[in-house]
Amino acid sequence: MSERGVFFDFGGTLARGEETLDEPWKVWVRAADHVGLRLDPVRVRELNAEADRRYDGAIYQYHGRTEEFWRLRDGWVIDQLGVRSERRAYLEAIQAIFNDCERIHLYPETLEVLREVKGRGYRLGVISNFTDSLVKVLQYHGLSAFFDSVTYSQAVGEPKPGREIFRRALKSTGCGAADSLHIGDSWDADYLGAVGAGMEAVWLNREARPPPAPCREVRDLKGLVPLLERW
Repeated sequence: MSERGVFFDFGGTLARGEETLDEPWKVWVRAADHVGLRLDPVRVRELNAEADRRYDGAIYQYHGRTEEFWRLRDGWVIDQLGVRSERRAYLEAIQAIFNDCERIHLYPETLEVLREVKGRGYRLGVISNFTDSLVKVLQYHGLSAFFDSVTYSQAVGEPKPGREIFRRALKSTGCGAADSLHIGDSWDADYLGAVGAGMEAVWLNREARPPPAPCREVRDLKGLVPLLERW
C-alpha cells in the first residue's frame, strides 16, 4: 500500500500575488516611474503581450537559468520601447519587483491548514505552474518544512493540466494516484488535471463561481480538513 498524499497548488491556493503581479504590465509601469521614465501604459501592455507570444514555451529551456530568460524576454520589450540610457536601471527595477517575496502573501488559513494536514500523517506536496523561484518563495514564507516534494512546471517541461507533472509529484513522494488528493483554484489545471492523472481532486472555489460540472469543492483551505475526515 502506498503512502497517502495531499498535494496543493501554490498561486491562488496557498498564496496570492499583489494585484500588480497578477497583471505584470502594471509592474512595468511602476518600475518606469521608479527610474524616471514616462512610457505609454497601453504600449507597455501590448508589447508584453507580444513578448508572451514570442517567447511562449521558452521558459522550459532555462531551468536553473531563469534570470537569464527574463533578461532576454524583458530586454526585448525594453528595446521595443526605445529605452536606451536607462535600459539597465529599468531592467533591474522590473526584476526587483517581481523577485520581492514580500509581494506574495499567504492566505490567512494557509499555515493552520498545513499544520493540521501534516499532523494527520499525510505526505504533502506542491504541484505548481511556476519556475524554480518557487523554492525561494516557499523558504521565505516558512513553508518548505511542510512539504515532502515540490514539483513545478519549469522543471518538468510542461504545465498542468498535463499528466507528467502529477506523475512526477506522485513518484517523488511515493504516493499512488488513487491514494492521493490534489487541491487548487484552477478548474482546468488543478481539478481536471488531477482527475486526469487518476487522483482525487478538490476545486478551491474562493469566489463561489458556478462549477462547470458536479465536483467536490471548498470555499477556502479550511474546508479541506472535514473532507479529509471522510476521505
